[in-house]
Amino acid sequence: MKIARIEVLPVRLPLKAVVTLSRGVSRTLDEGKQVVLVKMTGDDGIVGWGEAGPSRRWSAETTHSCYTSIKHYLAPVLVGRDPFDIAGLHAAMDKELAPGLDPGQPVAKAALDLAAHDLVCRKLGINLQSWLGAKGADRIELSYLVSATDVEGTAKSVQQGLKEGYRAFKVKVGHAPQLDVERTRKVLELAKDCTVWVDANQGYTLEAALRAARGFAALGIELFEQPIPMSDFYGMKKLLAASGMTIALDEAAMGLPLVVDLIRREAVEALVVKVNKTGGIFYARQLCDLARNAGLRLIGSGLMDAPIGFAASVHLFAAYGIDYPCDLNGPQHIAGDYLAEPLPMEGRRFALVPQRPGIGAVVDEQKVASLAIKL
Repeated sequence: MKIARIEVLPVRLPLKAVVTLSRGVSRTLDEGKQVVLVKMTGDDGIVGWGEAGPSRRWSAETTHSCYTSIKHYLAPVLVGRDPFDIAGLHAAMDKELAPGLDPGQPVAKAALDLAAHDLVCRKLGINLQSWLGAKGADRIELSYLVSATDVEGTAKSVQQGLKEGYRAFKVKVGHAPQLDVERTRKVLELAKDCTVWVDANQGYTLEAALRAARGFAALGIELFEQPIPMSDFYGMKKLLAASGMTIALDEAAMGLPLVVDLIRREAVEALVVKVNKTGGIFYARQLCDLARNAGLRLIGSGLMDAPIGFAASVHLFAAYGIDYPCDLNGPQHIAGDYLAEPLPMEGRRFALVPQRPGIGAVVDEQKVASLAIKL
């Protein structure tokens, strides 16, 4: 089997709500959720789908950079290759766009990685979880993202999440430590007996992070994601020593070389795994294996993923048996998609592992055409 053709299809999905990070709104309602879809066709006519869904205020990649990188550099070197040779596909892509501490434009590469995995699993007639060779669970629990920047908005957000049946809440912080602690206190008051943790997205200085950590710890918060800039290795280690909370690294867990270095420095104890930020399933599973073997805690997350990225993440996180609620908040924020039928869910709280061959997303190409944008 060879890859015969790769089509690159940028689309815009409407949003029903925005996410506010420490750097500002990740995407506006006018921007919508912009995704670069990849349709990979084998020489036997079987099709695999992938997608790149960057967040410009979270990483250096944009919709435009993903589109041009895939169309002009990455896709051309994969045509004619064997999709079963996933490692070979990545090696070919790395010759075009070199890796560094991360895989080198990982969100763009993830689109082709997902399409290849979808293609080979459809060819074999198995779902992605079976390809991964592990069935730690058949579902994952989802969390509700709270990103309002004041106490009143935070309360309204939590009440909405509870109304929809969620029992886990991730609170975006990284603004002013005192305000963030008060917002988190309000979440805990409203979401009794629920899982609650905080994520600063590199928003604090070390001094502010230490103050915030003391406040969060006093509330009983156990997990604190990426409090400070990913390049501050000294600060990460100092935070670990100063706090009894688990400090989880997200932006700093971009690629294997950086994570290996952090392990050697004893500056990491938990990793947030995102399929798209690591370059796709190929690298994400290596990161999961590394974390498991190093005794690190695994946390599953995403970048407001559209259905293909969402489903791929569900396969991976369930395969590794991640039992902490996962921040896959696409369903919370995206108002419409390109699917012919919805992904399997149990209410809003649980995402089930798709059992169809491949990733399990059934794409409606007429919808894709109606959502198309020009870049």
